[in-house]
Parts: sequence; C-alpha cells; structure tokens
Amino acid sequence: MSEQGSRKQNEDAYFAGEVAGYYLFAVADGLGGHARGDVASRMAVTVLVETAGVGFLEMEPVAALEHAFQRANSAVYAYNRDNHLDSATTLSAAIVSDSGRCWIGTVGDSRIYIITTSSVWHTRDQSYVQELVDAGVISPAEAIIHPGRNILTRALGLEAGLEVEIDERDIARSILLVSSDGLHDCVPEGVIQEIVLAGDPDEACRRLIDAARDAVSTDNITVVVARWS
Repeated sequence: MSEQGSRKQNEDAYFAGEVAGYYLFAVADGLGGHARGDVASRMAVTVLVETAGVGFLEMEPVAALEHAFQRANSAVYAYNRDNHLDSATTLSAAIVSDSGRCWIGTVGDSRIYIITTSSVWHTRDQSYVQELVDAGVISPAEAIIHPGRNILTRALGLEAGLEVEIDERDIARSILLVSSDGLHDCVPEGVIQEIVLAGDPDEACRRLIDAARDAVSTDNITVVVARWS
C-alpha cells in the first residue's frame, strides 16, 4: 500500500511480484528538495525490475541485484544530464528464493525489515543521523525526532557511480517489510513488530499506514509486507 499523506504528490514507487523464478520486492522514495522525485523513483523501480528479470537468467542473484541497481542509477543520472535536473531517489530491494534465501540491496534510507516474534533486523540507513547513531552521539530513539533525519549520505541518480549496500539473509518463518521513511521515521520499531505479527499482510499494511498517520507523519508512506511460512 502507498499513501500520499499530506504531501502535494506521492513520490514513492514500489514493486511486489515474481520475476524470472524469484520474488522481488522494492520501494523507492524520490528525494524532497530535488526536481521530479516522482520520475526518479518510478524510473528506478521500473529499470530495477526489467534488469533483474534478465539478470536472473544470466547470473547469480547477488550479481543480478548489484547490476540492476547500477542500471537504475545510470538511467536516472542520464535523465538528469539530459534535462539539466537533480532528480534523486532512495531504492531498497529484496530478491527472495522459494526456500526463503534473501538478497538485499539498499541505497538511501528506505528500509527492509526481517521480523520474527523474537527479533527485528533492518537495513542500515545511509544518512547523517545514522552516522550519529553509529558514533554513539545519539540513540536510535533520539534519531526518530532529530531535525536532520532526512539528510542522506547516499542517493541514486546524482553521480555516475553508485555504492550499493548488500546483505544476504534467510527469511524462512519470518515477515519481510519494505518501507519508505514516512513509516519508520515516525513509528517505533516495537510498534512495527507488533503490527506485522498480529495479522495477515493486507491488514498489516493498513495498520502500519494508520500508525504512521496517528504519529503525524507528513511524508508519503509506502509499505510492502510479505509473510514467509
């Protein structure tokens, strides 16, 4: 599910589906303060899906994921160059096999969570505030209300080269959540965990967006929830 929220338009884009024998889940969030964030996010997701579909037939999943991110970055970078713009977007994507093996790529601060009854793991934000948390300057709870929480240290489309954060996990008997920061900048981790464990994925999506609204999120809110049995 994706909600515009109080913004003038929804600059988030997402994908959830099966591609060439794998499951692919992705969320991109166009950067505020940059031109045409909606174009950047949609372009990134479209190129990611198209490139990954071909890549899955020719290479291992982690290589296909890295290649797809690089192609998505090149597409947005070329769009900026041709139109004299500075469009940019986050992009987080997960490839999952039938067995539950999961390959994850992240640029920016959209997140992928892997949630069980006993644990919550999520990708590391590439942001100024995350660097403060890593350095012990502020706590994760303080990061939620920090005025600089929207300042990214890495985004897709601004430079010809791109460094992608890659993780490999097992999500068997877990819940996969992909979200834009309209959710996790406002809703605490414990609340997210409680919601996704309480119901089916459709209900969880609705309740997560309601929780972000109740927390007075002013951003677009996008959530993708998948349960692995």
